[in-house]
Amino acid sequence: MDTITHTLTGAVIARAIDDQKVGHWGTVAGLVMGALPDADFVLGLFNRQFYIQYHRDFTHSLLLIPFYALFFSWVFTIISKRPHFWSFYKICFPVLLSHVLLDLLTSYGTMIFSPFFEHRFSWDLVFIIDLIFSGIVFLPLLASLFLKRRAQWICRGSLLALAAYILFCWFQHGQALREARTFSKELNEEVLQIAALPQPVSPFRWALYVETRDKIYQGFVDLAGRATPADASSHASFFERLNSLYYASGSIPYRSMEKLPNSPWVKKALNAEGIRFYYWFARFPVVKSVDSNDGRHRVEFMDVRFFLPGIRLPFVYYVDLDDQGWVRSEGFVEGRRRL
Repeated sequence: MDTITHTLTGAVIARAIDDQKVGHWGTVAGLVMGALPDADFVLGLFNRQFYIQYHRDFTHSLLLIPFYALFFSWVFTIISKRPHFWSFYKICFPVLLSHVLLDLLTSYGTMIFSPFFEHRFSWDLVFIIDLIFSGIVFLPLLASLFLKRRAQWICRGSLLALAAYILFCWFQHGQALREARTFSKELNEEVLQIAALPQPVSPFRWALYVETRDKIYQGFVDLAGRATPADASSHASFFERLNSLYYASGSIPYRSMEKLPNSPWVKKALNAEGIRFYYWFARFPVVKSVDSNDGRHRVEFMDVRFFLPGIRLPFVYYVDLDDQGWVRSEGFVEGRRRL
């Protein structure tokens, strides 16, 4: 979830609790705690790989949250000069917990058991920037600033509305998974995993994935039942290109991508240190391309999870090899947006 939505959600939780002992400092604590776990963005100042490896790691650990809440509750008693430690704690703890839970709703992956277990968990229910979700938080929070006598109940209503919206997305996720399972039954291949990932703009839109031993299949569905889209031209706007991806239930075309082409350069690239990290991070890794030129051999990898055809292709990783198969350079390709 984006940091602004986290921050606003923290304020809504604080105002829903509305502890009179800490007054407006409760809202301040909610705002700060809502954004705090995303302070790991500073890791990006070192390098991109370092940031990707540790983003949503120790700052998002369910095991460490109680200790973070204890420390910052003490900090707020010092700053506010209000000696009500447990009043601050009952705000700091649920707000920090909400940050982790909201991130789990997305498909990026969150290491909730860090530092003991580095698996990235995701529930695949909400896109990382969801304007409906943000609106359910922002509008009641704004109303609570003007209707102060009813602020607590307005914010509690906002949290209930959020819970209802998440349940709605959970239902839509189940419908999207059925679409992917129906397609998987038509394949004469061993299926390793099936996934439906939330998409931008609409909770009815999902990217569908079916992974077999050799391939990954990707399709896009609009569960609202809209007509089959027309092809978007190269000069089409972002939303026209986005709309062109999604098909009505039962009429979804799937593209297949080979995971590992039979190439000696791919086999050598897989031994690179960065690729071992990349395969830990990626959920649906495939080889994007293999190019040879003037004694240099470049292998590019992509995570199909982030691939929107014709729109974006982030998190592409390359390995450059010489004729002897030694790694000359490797890293993330910058500036990948359209394909």
